Amino acid sequence: MRSRLLIAIALLNLASLVHCMRVTDGIEVDVAYQPKATPAQIRTDMGYRVALERALIVLGKVELIRCDNFVADLRGLLAPARARAHVLDTPTSLGVPLIIDLMESAGTPEFAGTMKPPPGRYCGLRVLGMPADQDAVGLTDETLDMMQNSVLIAGQVEDESTGEETPLLARIWEVLDCEVRFDRPLVFDSPVLESVSIQIDHTSWFDGIDFALQDSNAVQQQITENVRSSLQAVLPLAEADL
Repeated sequence: MRSRLLIAIALLNLASLVHCMRVTDGIEVDVAYQPKATPAQIRTDMGYRVALERALIVLGKVELIRCDNFVADLRGLLAPARARAHVLDTPTSLGVPLIIDLMESAGTPEFAGTMKPPPGRYCGLRVLGMPADQDAVGLTDETLDMMQNSVLIAGQVEDESTGEETPLLARIWEVLDCEVRFDRPLVFDSPVLESVSIQIDHTSWFDGIDFALQDSNAVQQQITENVRSSLQAVLPLAEADL
């Protein structure tokens, strides 16, 4: 009797495993970056106009984070954050860094890759900005300096009240950990093709900065925080919203 029970349990476990494998094979998540179109001048919330001459960002690892114990999972992912630009893809992550030239941005998405996560509930993404490596997509003679920088900005700042212009140069070399939450969980329990867009609003990178009063270190620190907060994950509308 006991042997029959054990056989039955084993068969159930095997059936569950086969079902999980089939579901996993059928789950795909396409990921794309979608920067905003770059205007000729960016007007800030503190009365300045920023005319960009160069604006680049390197986005490396992108990873889905399960809803279960979201905070604990995120802490584990963020500690420590290492500046390894190229890491292997996994079912829940993409590891090839991509250099995005925001001066070329017309608001069109740039495909990052496809994940094939296991069944589960996912509540957000971890996105890393980091210096590029030699295998980074978009690395050219013109973007070689992105091997030392996560973000590079150059341009001119004009004070609207006085008309005075000053040069702007910001180089962010450290790894930028960005937590991006979905507005609703992604629930994968059957074969599905899902898509996620990571929007980049670089027109907000200069908000909260008084260029006339703050020194270059304070300006760069604020830009760093603005870069982190400028990323937003956008999901397709759910059927209930249509």
